[in-house]
Parts: sequence; C-alpha cells; structure tokens
Amino acid sequence: MLIVLLWWPALVVGEAIVAEGVASTTIQSVPEARREALKDALWSASSQSGTTIRGEIRLSQGVVVSDDSRFRIGTHVSRYEVISEGQEGDLYRVQVRVEETQTGCGALAGMRIGAVSFPLLKPHQHTLMGVTGVEMGVPNEILHRVGVNTPLEVHRAAHRRLFPPLNGNLPNPRSDRVRERARGIAAELGVDFLVAGLVLDIGYESVGMLRNRHSRRAEVEVYLFKAESGELMGQRRAARESRGDVLVSSRVSFGSQRFYESDYGEGFGWVMDTLSQEILSTLNCPPRRDSQR
Repeated sequence: MLIVLLWWPALVVGEAIVAEGVASTTIQSVPEARREALKDALWSASSQSGTTIRGEIRLSQGVVVSDDSRFRIGTHVSRYEVISEGQEGDLYRVQVRVEETQTGCGALAGMRIGAVSFPLLKPHQHTLMGVTGVEMGVPNEILHRVGVNTPLEVHRAAHRRLFPPLNGNLPNPRSDRVRERARGIAAELGVDFLVAGLVLDIGYESVGMLRNRHSRRAEVEVYLFKAESGELMGQRRAARESRGDVLVSSRVSFGSQRFYESDYGEGFGWVMDTLSQEILSTLNCPPRRDSQR
C-alpha cells in the first residue's frame, strides 16, 4: 500500500482579519456559550492566516482506496479585539478583529499554566453592592482566555494567596520571599508558569448633575512567574471605567450571565482580554539562552 503525503500551506494575509464564532445556548449557560463562540472565532481567524492541509491518499494496486484531508493550524492569535457580540435566539455570536497572527514555534506545547486567587487591594469594597466571587473568578477567567487557541495546558486557580495581607499596599513581586513562595506553589500545582495578581479597584461613584448615574472601575494587575526559578517574567495592569448599568439590585457572581449583560461586565471583559493577551505575548516563543550567545 503506497501512502502519498501532499502539503499545501495557506497564504498569510497581511491585513486585518474579521472572523465570527457561534455557539448554542440551549445546552449550556450564556457565559459558557460566549467562551465557545470566542474560541470558534479565534480558530477561524487562525485558519484564515495559517492553515496547512495534510492530504493522505492511499493507493492499492493503482486504485485510490482512501482520500483523507486534515487541517492543521500553524498560527495562533495573541492579540484580538471583540468588535461585536450578543445572543440571537438560541445562538451566541462573537465577532473578532485580528490585526496579526503569530506562527507557533512549539515552545508552549505541553507547557502547563496555573494561577492563585486575586485578592482585593481594598477589602472594604467587598461590602459594596455588586459582585461576588471576584478573587477566584478573575484568575480563572484570565486562564481560560489565555488557553483559547493555544497549546498551553490550563489549570484552574487554587485557593492560595501568594502575598501576605496587603492592608492597601502594593506588594513587591520581585522580592525573595515572593519568589520562593511562587516556586513552592507552582511545584505543588505541577505547573510551568504561575499567574498571580490583585484586583485593585471595583469601586463605584455617582456622576452627573443629579448624581443618579454611576461610574464603576475595573482595574486588575497580574504577575507572571516562571515556576522553576520563581522569576518574575511580566507585570501588567489594565483598567477600564464603565458608566450606565454598573449596579444591580442584588449581588451577582463574577462571570455570570447577569454580570456580562451589564455595562460593567462588558468593561471587565475587556480587562480580562487585555491581560490574557499580554500574558500570551510574554510566553509566545521565549528566546532560548543558547540562541542569545
């Protein structure tokens, strides 16, 4: 039996790509459907810029007995912008714009990434009318978005804190104490990279002449550590202010349907996207030491 392998690399277009993803809401929650639709949109964007078709033709006595074509994504998206999203009947649609894609170098294949809880820098904000589950919801949402369309193996955040009680003060992520603790927690989780961070601000204030409208800020800072050494690889902060539907009559869970339906949830989603893309950009094809000599 003769096996013939044929390869047709796709053309990479040097302009922005707009792609759409769709997921059903009939068998899963709206937040879950949004994640699946986002994953579908990013897969579509990647395939437009870097699909390789592997054709396998099997011949027996000069006759084709099987003709199988398989698609392999040779690129991934590290930066994207959600330009529209919403529920339409039983479907959730997400449309993204990708300015560029990166060719995967294989550096992240088989790598594992985990996180710890993200405490509030201002603990009194827990008593504000608003959102619950922030400490675990934020790192898990960041991990999910980091893992979309990448070879990284993602582990859910652990109920562990990297820093001692903060009392309103920012930690020093480069300190020896933090580095050793990052190494220890990463070893316990069995991961190669550890994400930690802080929720700096989820407060709100009244705005406008009658002060009957509210403005609310979503601000998060993340730290990315290399597990083996505890070395700080990256430190990023993202913030966005939202106005309009930022308060609810009862407390809601971070990442729930009610949360993402609000103007505040949409703003927080932008923060999560921004930070996850910063992490992925830091991890993408890190330079090898022997190549720097």
